[in-house]
Amino acid sequence: MTQDGYARCVNWESYFAELEGQFAEDAAAERASVDLEAERVRQARLDLATRLRAMAHDGAFVTLATVGDHQFNGTMRAAGTDWCGIDVGNGGIRCVRTDAIKTIVVPDQVLRRSLLTVPSDALAQRATFGYVLRGWARRRTPVLVQFTDSSVATGTIDRAATDHCDFAFHDAHTPRRDGDVSRFAVVPFHTIAAVSPLSDDGRVIGSS
Repeated sequence: MTQDGYARCVNWESYFAELEGQFAEDAAAERASVDLEAERVRQARLDLATRLRAMAHDGAFVTLATVGDHQFNGTMRAAGTDWCGIDVGNGGIRCVRTDAIKTIVVPDQVLRRSLLTVPSDALAQRATFGYVLRGWARRRTPVLVQFTDSSVATGTIDRAATDHCDFAFHDAHTPRRDGDVSRFAVVPFHTIAAVSPLSDDGRVIGSS
């Protein structure tokens, strides 16, 4: 092979190697673009309940404000189909209705982690706000109800249905007895921001 022929051979080999490298780079860029678009679509389809489940899975500390200007600081511990549960310390639980949430303040890293997919949770699949309230109704647990109009009330949930509950208003320090009930009312869930169980002495558990 002449020197010119050898040079031409080397040039062709170099050219094809360059093409292969460019093809690989283009293919990688295309895959990255497809993956990026798929991730954008996935994030666009996320709902608030999914983000709350991720925060609960992460045990994130949050500052949550609701309609009615109620605010809770604590660790996200649970999230159902339309509610989330916040541990505010000292055994205190706040069951917050998702539709009543105004803002959830968290660090940036928590915000980003809440975009990730978390394992499916049987609780999240079946437990509604009414389901949680029915548990307190069965145990006759006195509760504090914080409403979306900023008002509060204490009493006992007599029964809870799909979108409302029957509530017996009475003083937090007295057991639920008909003679001590000031009034009975049907309370639609959409008027409720959060519900918290009370201690035996009528104190809101976990309050500072």
